[in-house]
Amino acid sequence: MPIQALLTSAGLVLLMELGDKTMLTTMCLSAQYRRPGLVLLATMTALATSSIIAVILGYVLSTTLPLEIITYVSGLLFVGLGIYTLIKANSEVPDTCDNPGTLFGMFSLILLSELGDKSQITILALAAQSSFAILVFIGSMIGFLFVNSLAVTAGNHVAERIPLKIVRRAVGFIFILFGSLVVLGIL
Repeated sequence: MPIQALLTSAGLVLLMELGDKTMLTTMCLSAQYRRPGLVLLATMTALATSSIIAVILGYVLSTTLPLEIITYVSGLLFVGLGIYTLIKANSEVPDTCDNPGTLFGMFSLILLSELGDKSQITILALAAQSSFAILVFIGSMIGFLFVNSLAVTAGNHVAERIPLKIVRRAVGFIFILFGSLVVLGIL
């Protein structure tokens, strides 16, 4: 049934992503850059790309590029971004996201962290089992949009109440922790 494919993918993605590293990363990016709309756009674009890969090319990717390489690159990207954020923590000037490199950095971080993630694997499995792969994709995007809308809103509220230096330090440490846990195979 078409509606079942849509609802199943939306529900599963929503439940899997609540409190997941992608949601927390989106919240941190929103707090750091204080531009929730742009952070949500970068996040959703990355998640759409990840979901398309899952629906169309997931099998090919899993057979040609080892998951371990994707995992290590993702972990190292988190650690690198965490170190960079800590270095910039003392700056009083908020990042505005006007730099295309910043948007690409957010997109890349989310995309690499999602490749091989449980939600991408679930989307791949649902699409493989369903005759309505496009509805699996749409449902997954609905789930991602809901969770990440909560994340950017929460991150923006945190940023309004906590000084920028503290937000940047916390984000830096969180990213280093996520990256280390990913590289170690814990996340």
